[in-house]
Amino acid sequence: MAVLNVEVVTRETVVWRGEAKYVRARTADGQLGILPGHVATMALLAEDGELVIDPVDGQRHTSRLQEGFLTVAQNRVVIAAKSSSDAEKERSAA
Repeated sequence: MAVLNVEVVTRETVVWRGEAKYVRARTADGQLGILPGHVATMALLAEDGELVIDPVDGQRHTSRLQEGFLTVAQNRVVIAAKSSSDAEKERSAA
């Protein structure tokens, strides 16, 4: 089974790294869903958007990303954001 190798980083830290079945990010042009085999892509992230990662093993990861970009090539997804916060914690606090 093909998987995505995903790395999400900010200037300060690695937010998430691992293998995933699916990634969804909000770009400047709208939602982008990524599955294994996705065509090579480069996109700007929205100023404020949700990132969803469905890992091969484990629970879904969600983050809020502030600006940045993502690249997809040969089942590798790299997301570089200005900042990131835990979307689940933000929902609980509201």
